[in-house]
Amino acid sequence: MDAEHPPTSNTMDSSSFSQVVFNNVEKSYFPGQSVKCAYTIMAVLKPNIKDWVGIFKVGWSTTRDYYTFLWAPLPSDLEKEEQAEQEVVFEVYYLPKEDGEFYQFCYVDSRGLVRGASTPFRFQGGHESSLEADLLVVTTQEQVDEIEKEAEDLRRENRQQGETIVLLKRELEDRLLELRKTRESVEKLGSEVSKLQEEGEEERQGREAVFAQLGKLETTLAGTEEQSLESFREKEELQQTLTALRDRQDKVVAKARQLRAENEELKKRSSQAEEEIDTLRESLTELERGKSQAESELKKLQDWSQLLQFDLGNAQRENVKLAGELRNARGAAESVQVLRSENQELRRALEEKKENTEIQAQCRELDLKLQEARALASSETQRAGRTLQEVTSVRRAHEREGAERQERKAQLQYWKHEFEIMKDRLEKTEMLLTESRRGLEEEAVRCGIQQLEIEELRQANKDLQMEMQRLRRAGQTQHSPLSSLPDTPAVQLQHPNPYSLPPVPSIPPHTPSLLYPNPFIGTTGQSGSVTQGSVKDCPVCRVQFPGITDEELAQHVDSHERICPFCGDLFEYFTQEEFESHVYAHDY
Repeated sequence: MDAEHPPTSNTMDSSSFSQVVFNNVEKSYFPGQSVKCAYTIMAVLKPNIKDWVGIFKVGWSTTRDYYTFLWAPLPSDLEKEEQAEQEVVFEVYYLPKEDGEFYQFCYVDSRGLVRGASTPFRFQGGHESSLEADLLVVTTQEQVDEIEKEAEDLRRENRQQGETIVLLKRELEDRLLELRKTRESVEKLGSEVSKLQEEGEEERQGREAVFAQLGKLETTLAGTEEQSLESFREKEELQQTLTALRDRQDKVVAKARQLRAENEELKKRSSQAEEEIDTLRESLTELERGKSQAESELKKLQDWSQLLQFDLGNAQRENVKLAGELRNARGAAESVQVLRSENQELRRALEEKKENTEIQAQCRELDLKLQEARALASSETQRAGRTLQEVTSVRRAHEREGAERQERKAQLQYWKHEFEIMKDRLEKTEMLLTESRRGLEEEAVRCGIQQLEIEELRQANKDLQMEMQRLRRAGQTQHSPLSSLPDTPAVQLQHPNPYSLPPVPSIPPHTPSLLYPNPFIGTTGQSGSVTQGSVKDCPVCRVQFPGITDEELAQHVDSHERICPFCGDLFEYFTQEEFESHVYAHDY
């Protein structure tokens, strides 16, 4: 264990307890032995070297309340986004002693936020078989059916209690009838006593015996009358409590059905959102495929455009060359025209001088040169025309390729725009899916609240059973016909209520010293002492309170009725109106 303090936080709003799951957590561990803690890190959580696993006492409020801790090892392969199985071992000298308190493992990340918590356990020498040793782990999907089943059991038990109350009313009527008969017998005895008083002294002893018997009967009659009146009042109170419990139970069942309907609606919405996400993902895949195809075609067009530009450059260079040759041909044509004019002059001169043969030979040579120049000029003109046609066709092809390139660019922009739209729709749909999941988590919290109300109904049912048993015992002492009634079994819980108040921590006589103690726990509590006195139990949470008065115990019991079912805050020193205003504020 490192001497450095782990990262902690005072806020628990952003904690998520489902990203790390603890495996094979025992209900109790033997003191004096090392404890192995195995857990699974989900793929959504990215481990950090500053993550740690701590042991917390049940009832902790912030991550600073840890008892001891170990740094969490990093998985072997951090690149794979998969679940990772890890474990740490707490040595004996870091663990708490056998103190009867409940603890639990918590995985805390580098920001001091809790990412997973285990089921509670304790350190003790032997396994307990009582129901208080087991804790209920509330799930989010299976609670509605259990609530309806338990509500049906409560209805059946309430019907049995109603039948029992009817029997108690009949017994009360029999008691009253017996009381009237007893009064009539007392009146008859009074008349007999008056007759006996008129007799002589020899009847005095008989009258005294009758008076003694009369006094016993009057005492018995007074006690029976008071007990009957008290039983009648208790039965009335039980009837009112039973009616209130039935109303409350009907409300709980109606609310459970409403929660089930809302849960089904949220499931449908979630499935629709997932289907829409799948459709959008397919469309996004097609858009990406079209985008890649458009990019490849654009790249081909760019390469083709470069080739055309290279051909155009060659054609332009060839055109310049042909233009020079054309200029040369034009110069040759001009020279031909000059030769023609000279030939005409020579012809005129030849006509003047026909006898000059040399001049005729020069004229023939000039005619040959003129024909050759004409042939060269016509060939150069044809070649220039062909070159001009090729240049024109190349220009048209280049313009056509440019238009196609602009069209491809516009099509690529269109696909990019469609891709952005589909991406936005996908993000919105994922947000809707997240909201649906958050709604499912809220429904799970509501199911937990309904479970808490069912537990309260069970406790009230148990109190009614105790009252009925007390009335039966009172009826047995008076030879009541209720002594033959079968006992109605109370509904037994497989696990105690996990939403009840945590037990009031008592200051132990000696706190085990740690090699690295918690720096956030004050040292003032070690020097305190608890006054040893009478120990009293809370009838709701079953917590023992040594040295507490009856008034303080009554205030503690009343505080159970002012626990917010949404945030779990205790309003012990608030009025009922302030408490109801706080609860109604959660609806807004």
